[in-house]
Amino acid sequence: MVKLKRSLGFGAAYAASTGLVVSGTAMVSLGNGFGTGGLAFAIPAFIGLIIITMVAISYGELASMLPGGGMVGEYTLPALGRLPAILAVLGGYLVLVSADGGTQLLVAGDSFEGLTGFPAPLFSFILLAILLTLNISGVDIFARVQIPVVFGMMGILAVMGLAGVFGFTSSTPVDNPFLNTDWGTLASMGAVAIWLYIGMEFVAPLAEEVRRPWKTIPLAMIIGVSTIFVVDVLFGWGATRYADLAEMAASSIPHVVGATAIFGATGGLIMTVVTILASFSTGNSYLAAIPRMLYGLANEGLLPKWLAKVSRRSRVPWAGMLVTAGCMASVLLYSTFTEGGIDLILNLISIACVTWLFSYIIAQVDVIVLRRRYPNARRPFKTPLYPLPQILGIASCVYLIVFIVPDMDQRLVVWGSAGIILAAIAIFALIWLKLNRLPIFTPTDLTHTQNNIVIRSEDLGGEYGEELEQQAEAELAAPSDPGARA
Repeated sequence: MVKLKRSLGFGAAYAASTGLVVSGTAMVSLGNGFGTGGLAFAIPAFIGLIIITMVAISYGELASMLPGGGMVGEYTLPALGRLPAILAVLGGYLVLVSADGGTQLLVAGDSFEGLTGFPAPLFSFILLAILLTLNISGVDIFARVQIPVVFGMMGILAVMGLAGVFGFTSSTPVDNPFLNTDWGTLASMGAVAIWLYIGMEFVAPLAEEVRRPWKTIPLAMIIGVSTIFVVDVLFGWGATRYADLAEMAASSIPHVVGATAIFGATGGLIMTVVTILASFSTGNSYLAAIPRMLYGLANEGLLPKWLAKVSRRSRVPWAGMLVTAGCMASVLLYSTFTEGGIDLILNLISIACVTWLFSYIIAQVDVIVLRRRYPNARRPFKTPLYPLPQILGIASCVYLIVFIVPDMDQRLVVWGSAGIILAAIAIFALIWLKLNRLPIFTPTDLTHTQNNIVIRSEDLGGEYGEELEQQAEAELAAPSDPGARA
């Protein structure tokens, strides 16, 4: 059996966790949020940080117990069963890459066309081809590219923000209000704020390739979202001192408007390059994480087995990468032909945000169910103040879904679109499980799910890794118990 290669350290894990967060559409949300709300948008941004930290803690505990590439799918199997596991992955993440992946490439294409005049759609497809080639070449290539790109982008955002805050620029400040809208509208901007951090868990699907994943993954997520908050608020603060807030709110590239206001044409040029790099980083994260989730579900029999295929040369799940790239290309085509601007981008973000938050709710429910069902199971990373973070996290996710956008008519469109997508996935899952004679809601045994991960993974290392490996060897040596695999 060809196994994924365990070679990534903390730097790569941190870059994977923040690589999607510092994305093209995240910077659009950042600029739009500060343009709409003024500097007061830092308040929902901070609340979003608290919410996402609670979610990150839950993912950290789950990843420490079940360090597999299937991520939330494998966390959900021993907690809620197979149907919720399929919904959590396909609903939360395949929808995401379909709704946001092509949009990210479109943002990069538009930025590059504005910079060079090169046709945006052609550049977007070339970028997708480059990303697919890099990821199929191996996880080490992903790390070598992702680490400098992520640290470079965050450094540029921080420097621009500091320059704007402290006036290290020749631009003239403007007198913008602290609150550029009413408090009710600001309170409803939770979905825009949460998008600044959403995706921090994209390091978890690399658990079979990260060294000491039970320690590295939680640390990467928590440090990642904290630094994102600091960098984003610095940039937003600097931009609101110089930019026309109405122009930022109306623009499809509001972060470029903000950077131009701080540093003039040079700032706009630098931010355009950062936008292209951000879309590159996001696409890189998608093609790294989503195929591993599909790989994990396929290994559990919940998706076609060909999605578990791993390249013998580069040891990456190439079949899942082709599917992921296909999803990104399909939305890129749709976005190109409809010529969507900021409204299309924000609408797609909102739909993806609903299904993604639904997956977040499942993950936090998983923590509670597994704590009750397996109270003595080894948890190298445990949620502090359990179950308070899970309860508050679930309530916050429900609130964000309910108030996903300020306008009620638009909410109905977003809820309806997300509901139709989740219903279609549920129908597919039911048909697949029935055809393969698999239980729908019966949870798998935790030990059996852990053993499946250990058997297909390279050496986990450390005391906990040795414990799981000994457990797997004991099960292999014992007589088969079909009931444990139900």
